[in-house]
Amino acid sequence: MTGTTGRARTNRVGRHLPTSGGFKKTLRLAQEQGLETVQIFVSNPQSWAVPAPRPNAETFVRGVREAGLSPVVVHAKYLINLASPDPDHRERSAKSLSAELSAASSLGADLVVVHAGSHAGSGEEEGSKRLVEGLNRARELAGDGAAEPLVENSVGAGTQLCSTFGALAKMAREAGARACVDTAHAYVAGYDLSTPEGAREVAGELKGALGDRIALLHLNDARNALGSHRDGHERIGEGRIPSSAWEEFFAGLPNVPVVMETPYATPEVDAEQVQIVKALAGGLPLSSYGV
Repeated sequence: MTGTTGRARTNRVGRHLPTSGGFKKTLRLAQEQGLETVQIFVSNPQSWAVPAPRPNAETFVRGVREAGLSPVVVHAKYLINLASPDPDHRERSAKSLSAELSAASSLGADLVVVHAGSHAGSGEEEGSKRLVEGLNRARELAGDGAAEPLVENSVGAGTQLCSTFGALAKMAREAGARACVDTAHAYVAGYDLSTPEGAREVAGELKGALGDRIALLHLNDARNALGSHRDGHERIGEGRIPSSAWEEFFAGLPNVPVVMETPYATPEVDAEQVQIVKALAGGLPLSSYGV
């Protein structure tokens, strides 16, 4: 069975889930919503506190394996700014990211998404250079076997880095890293996904810039206007991007897993959102080829 596009789906579909009720609840939600991939936090994203060891980590590792959830993604702390001109903040950020990479690995997670950060007025070139150095430092501190860091594109507000696909790709090449692309961020940064034609062009530009370095999509509808540089996520179909545009976007980016970070609603609505995205990506079953 395929979706309205008439092509088989190759994009694994999931969403960010809370862990506040314990890993068993997280796994139950993943099953109830029909997730194929999942994203979580391993610590308070608004605090510098180091991720605490989870005595029930094996429960989560076993659960995601049995459920076939892949990739398992962690979102790093919002406080991290590897591009900061302040050396103390930069070192703290690198150490914090390294701790999240290690904690993610202990939970069987494959990827850790980290924001590109801000150059804080020192210039994009210098900020990007520090970002690359910070990624290298975090990976060195985490050591072998840690999860892989992915740098996420920004909305381009103020002195934020990597709001364009070109800048994100350049940084990724220099760091030997891959990227996570947030669709709401891209839209408010100026990439027009509001029509099928525009979405097709954006997907082509993204693929052309990053190629195989696109590891993950944060699939979020945009609350705010094109080019506004104002962040804000909406559920799929409730923001600025129509369903027909999503279909074209998916068609241009086969095999890339997607994680929604859209507002929670009722369990029924959350599950429906997953089914909607699966259909837009090509159909409810996942194709066995190309994945």
